[in-house]
Amino acid sequence: MYLADALSRAHIKSSANSQGEFELINMASFLAIGEERLRLKEETDKDRTLQKLLILINQGWPEGKHLLPYQLTPYYNFRDEMSVQEGLIFKGERVVVPKSLRLEMKSEVHSTHSGIEGCLKRVRESLFWPGMTGDTKHYISTCEMCQAFQLNQQKETLMNHEVHTHPWEKVGVDLFTLDGKDYLVCVDYYSNFCEVDRLENTSSETVIRKLKAHFARYGIPSTVVSDNGPQLSSDIFAKFVNDWSFNHLTSSPHYPRSNGKAKSAVKTEKTLFLKNKDQFMALLNHKSTANKTGTSPSQAFFNRRIRTLLPIAKSLLKPQVLDPRQLQQRSYAVESGGGVYRRNILHLRRIPLPAETNAPTQTGTTEPDHPAPVDAPSTDKSTAQRPESHIEDVSHWSTT
Repeated sequence: MYLADALSRAHIKSSANSQGEFELINMASFLAIGEERLRLKEETDKDRTLQKLLILINQGWPEGKHLLPYQLTPYYNFRDEMSVQEGLIFKGERVVVPKSLRLEMKSEVHSTHSGIEGCLKRVRESLFWPGMTGDTKHYISTCEMCQAFQLNQQKETLMNHEVHTHPWEKVGVDLFTLDGKDYLVCVDYYSNFCEVDRLENTSSETVIRKLKAHFARYGIPSTVVSDNGPQLSSDIFAKFVNDWSFNHLTSSPHYPRSNGKAKSAVKTEKTLFLKNKDQFMALLNHKSTANKTGTSPSQAFFNRRIRTLLPIAKSLLKPQVLDPRQLQQRSYAVESGGGVYRRNILHLRRIPLPAETNAPTQTGTTEPDHPAPVDAPSTDKSTAQRPESHIEDVSHWSTT
């Protein structure tokens, strides 16, 4: 037996590997849609601009944008990402939508009447066409339903709870009534994942039965936060808390803002139910809409996206473990006028630092006795000009 040296160039002439150096992947086969794919292909065949683009992708792009027809110039900057599979044009993993279907896609994205940012995150996951962001914003801003139910600005900020490390560790619970029907809302503090149940009545037994179903499905949370409603402060509910071994925290009387997570979820679900006839489809689309952290409630809760009516590649539906730091609220350190501001000015007060002794620096100069004041949390609430509910202890905040 002869062994070739590691640096030998005497390669073996015959090889059993007949697959070649490249692997061909058909993106169209990974679309999680059925008949919709045929309709996309039919409309792509009818779209003259996309047919010119298809020919250009197959034959090659010119050296400069000025050599292209004006209809194709918006695609030039993405030329390295464009591909054709079974008559459909893709930009990476996102399918290029023909002009005749764009209104329908915008309507589907905004079917639950979510906000602009949420709809943009949904449409950017799986669809593409030039000017998609502007078109989507204009469509949402002219929606009559959203204008009719536009919410007022919140007067005071809610104090944040601690950041948790895993889903369903802390759950907010609340009841609400809409159109004469009673509902129970359960919202996860970690992921904003929300469940809504229709209640036959508002007794403690009914509420406990619904909560047991959720706990059997997702596990028992460490903490449940609620108000002091009769259903949640009864002896029967106290026995349920003891038997299922979790901590029950209640908000202060006449101060519902301390249960802000559940109250915010109630406001969101009420708005969804008022705007949509199919409440289950509204909940589905809401759970798959990304929030400010860039992840949807379903992604943060299940570590995967959930399938909706929007066409999406199967690769985007695979489980992906998220970094918990992605879900934490971000804060910023801003230097201005000799001071350092941390996140929100409402929570900070400017106080001078103690005087420091003069010490020569590396350049031979001395530091001033009284350095410029920096922003730090005030411990004297009596001198604060804002409500005490706005003052928080921020000594544990990082400065990086």
